Amino acid sequence: MTAGGPKDRLARGISSAAAVGAVVSILIVAGIAGLAYFQFNLAPNYFKSTTTTTSSGVTCPSSACVNVTIPSGASAPPSGYTTGQKTQYGFAPTTITVVIGKNSTIFFVNNDAAPHTATSDTAGVFDTGNINPGATAQITITTPGTFTYHCAYHPWMQATIVVKSG
Repeated sequence: MTAGGPKDRLARGISSAAAVGAVVSILIVAGIAGLAYFQFNLAPNYFKSTTTTTSSGVTCPSSACVNVTIPSGASAPPSGYTTGQKTQYGFAPTTITVVIGKNSTIFFVNNDAAPHTATSDTAGVFDTGNINPGATAQITITTPGTFTYHCAYHPWMQATIVVKSG
């Protein structure tokens, strides 16, 4: 056979198809990576309705905020608790109502010997992160609604924040 015959054209066709397949594969992987980056790094900041800070020994300084206490002993489950059970335990008070622009900053005060969190049951709404014994964390909620939350370490610790428009 001569150069440019059917076998050469077939080889060039396979080579071209392989190159196109490689490019398409790279584009798919890049698209998935970009989507994952958005979902886990950018989107939580776009849809977040709170701000959070952590400090030690600071409590709500005025009527513009509300204190929620984690009492001593909250790291032990209540009597009769079974895994997965819904409770209103471990945060005091267990339900608070705040008004945006008036008192929608909430201070969580950890009076227990164990670390705790105040983590929204709806992913990405708020999470104080670790609140060490004797420390506080604060969130400011800017979206009306009813938000249930829990301690990420102690699932029996559950409570509710009702947020009303200003």
